[in-house]
Amino acid sequence: MNTLNLKTSLAALLLTATITAQDLKIEDIPKNLSDEFKKAYPTASDVEWEMEGNQYQVEFEIDKRDHEIWYDADAKVVKSEQEISKDDLPEQIKSTLSSTYGAYKIDDIETTEENNTVTYEIDLEKGWNDEKTVVLDKNGTVTNEYND
Repeated sequence: MNTLNLKTSLAALLLTATITAQDLKIEDIPKNLSDEFKKAYPTASDVEWEMEGNQYQVEFEIDKRDHEIWYDADAKVVKSEQEISKDDLPEQIKSTLSSTYGAYKIDDIETTEENNTVTYEIDLEKGWNDEKTVVLDKNGTVTNEYND
């Protein structure tokens, strides 16, 4: 690839990344959205807002756990993600992990709610270089699995 094509490609990539997600200041957030967020999460800390497409995304912490919420312009929650502990997992999920992935150690757990569907994304480790991510539905059924 010649230098001109490389520079053009890099510029296009940078522009796309800039358009895809833009950091927002709190004064750039619509008041109805800001008020709704503060009412729903009064103890949130480390709050960061971004514009992702036509949705507002807010990343924050509560009790040292990461959260992400996507809102539409009307302050309706479109999607939410939350870091949880193993103790917070439903029994069906624990059972699947124990029976199918018992040799693995849980590294990270995130629950996602979107379109009235809850999923659990769990990062697993075994040894130094055997890592995988499994996605389970609320019934403990594996819906996706991939190696990291």
